[in-house]
Amino acid sequence: MFTLNKKIISIDDLSSINELLNSGIPIKDAFRIIENSSNKEVIDEIIDKLDRGLLIEEFIFMYLPREINPYMKALIMNMSFEESIKLSLSFYKESKENSDDLSKALLYPLILLFITLSAIYLFDAYGLDAIMEMLKSFDSDIKSFTVMRVILRIIVYIFYYGMLIMFVLALYFLNDKNISLFYILMSKYFPDSIVQVYFCEQFISMFLICYRLGYKTKESIEILNSLHTKPIVSLLSFHMEEKLLKGATLKEASVQKYYDSTLTKYLNIALLSRDFNRILSDYVTLSKRKNKRTIQQLTSLVQISSYVGVGLVIVFIYQVLFLPMQALSNF
Repeated sequence: MFTLNKKIISIDDLSSINELLNSGIPIKDAFRIIENSSNKEVIDEIIDKLDRGLLIEEFIFMYLPREINPYMKALIMNMSFEESIKLSLSFYKESKENSDDLSKALLYPLILLFITLSAIYLFDAYGLDAIMEMLKSFDSDIKSFTVMRVILRIIVYIFYYGMLIMFVLALYFLNDKNISLFYILMSKYFPDSIVQVYFCEQFISMFLICYRLGYKTKESIEILNSLHTKPIVSLLSFHMEEKLLKGATLKEASVQKYYDSTLTKYLNIALLSRDFNRILSDYVTLSKRKNKRTIQQLTSLVQISSYVGVGLVIVFIYQVLFLPMQALSNF
């Protein structure tokens, strides 16, 4: 991974260090093995600090990329550097994959909607006045066209202001301090929505990362609860851990109002199954498929709306072009 700051270890280098540490290579040797012309300066600084007796946990944060740093700060307080870097990289890759998939899926319908609305707006702002003047010159009745123009303008304004309101709400709620409130409201008023399913799937995906790396169920929940860089994952973990601390069984703790209904069912099945990992992996696969289907339906709706909008403009232009011909035939 390219970085302009030579004082930062790239994610690719961190992945190589993680593999070397997993193979039993000592920390200093691992850093020296990955050393090259682009990272020599930062590696020399790290080795120098280690040679002076400093613990790597005390200073490594100043050399980590911003994508990894929040995970490391949360994890390294309760585990070794080796364990922290392994989990941090796994969490980062899982999170990046999810966000990339979501961005790619939503990008097309949003761009299509914006282009359609912009085209209708430009037609109304710059093209329609000239057409209306032309109609007046033919002594045509333009009342019906005026009504149609008002309808087009109302549609455009509704969508534009709707998108603006959604954008403002997104800026407010997607802030780390407010996103938990957003999730709680969505869970309360829109249970099993795409938002709830998406974050529950993310929670279970990260839980499975811990589980597959050998952490017990309660340990995995504690790890996820410490990830304040992932507020909703931390929220879901907190409520489960809270019930466990009150003496509830894992089955009782798995019943949460913040979980989508499918997750609760899968957790109950997984706890009774001999293949805990496979059952929850099936839930992740099912949730991703469900969200993909929902986004496809949204895309289809946006496409239909865009085609209808463009169709109205085409019909309008056709009628306008046909009026002068009518006027000439009557003359």
